Amino acid sequence: MIRCWLGLFILLLPQAVFADSRPDGVVEKIRATSLSILLEVYNNERAFVRAAATRAAGESQDPALTAMLNKATEDVYPTARLFALQGLQKVSPVEALKAARRMTEDTDIWVRSAAVEILGDEGGPQVNDEIRTFLKSYDVPVRMAASSGLVKHGEGKYLEDVLEPLTHPIPDRRYQAIGYLGKIGTPEVLPHLQKLFDHAEPEMVFYSLKALEGKTTADMLPKLKELAKRENSSVRYAAALAMGNLKEAEADLIPLCADKDGMVKLSAALALNRMGSRSCQIVFEELLAHPDYGVRSATARVLGEAKVPDRVRLLKTALKDKHSRVRTAAVRAVGMVGGPESFPILVELLQDSLEVVRAYAAGNLLHLLSP
Repeated sequence: MIRCWLGLFILLLPQAVFADSRPDGVVEKIRATSLSILLEVYNNERAFVRAAATRAAGESQDPALTAMLNKATEDVYPTARLFALQGLQKVSPVEALKAARRMTEDTDIWVRSAAVEILGDEGGPQVNDEIRTFLKSYDVPVRMAASSGLVKHGEGKYLEDVLEPLTHPIPDRRYQAIGYLGKIGTPEVLPHLQKLFDHAEPEMVFYSLKALEGKTTADMLPKLKELAKRENSSVRYAAALAMGNLKEAEADLIPLCADKDGMVKLSAALALNRMGSRSCQIVFEELLAHPDYGVRSATARVLGEAKVPDRVRLLKTALKDKHSRVRTAAVRAVGMVGGPESFPILVELLQDSLEVVRAYAAGNLLHLLSP
């Protein structure tokens, strides 16, 4: 199939830098160029640029970038190290397991907890004894990662260790506990998340809704409808997304497409799209012109998922946005769309003025060119 795309690509772009090559040659040239770009961008002095290159390398799922990702697990910037570990999961689970074992001693608490989580995900039940050693950690996030991993491996007695931090005095610990419950995602944990709908703290309600996204059941709908009318806009938009797998919520979602908050409108439109409804499709185009770049960025990002007419045209609009975050979200979304329409756009973006855009274009091209 990729050879057919390349033939069409060469016909459509006769002046392109690769246009004088045969399809097989085009594949190799684009691969080589993409790999070179990612390696070059990763060597940037700016930490956030290196982190972007690392994430793009992981998204490529290309084994040729295993060495780069392993190197990035030792970056001075914690986010780059975290992206490198997560990227290795997509590129080489064997290497991810090795890196996770090493990174359980990382200096950053979030990297350490992610390493314990990935150790469980990639190691399976046979690493349970190894995971149990982290139950004695001084770090609450590390203990939660260990406990949730054991629960996912069938040792339900450790669920209480994940539930306990829901009352922790540090807010981040409470929110992380909710996240782990969502990742466990079994019927046993759903009532604990549903109970948080009545929590006095809006952030707790918000995170419980996010954790239940895609897992809500019909009996939750009355409460979700109520939450979608709350004054807090974050709760409204999380409630809208949580209704996305409940077809019976369609009539309640449509009015939210006219909400005064851009993120609520976007969430309602996306939830409707996920359930197969054609309602509110115009919202995506409208929000690409929203004055808040955060809303524009979120809109561009979800266009990689949302099946709306002419979404490639909408993403081309987002790629011209004046804000780098919007353009970065758009190039990643183009890669998610895939297919012959995305290919020439990504090739052109290899020459973009922004390093992060070039990096994500390269990573997505490598993914498209994979066997």
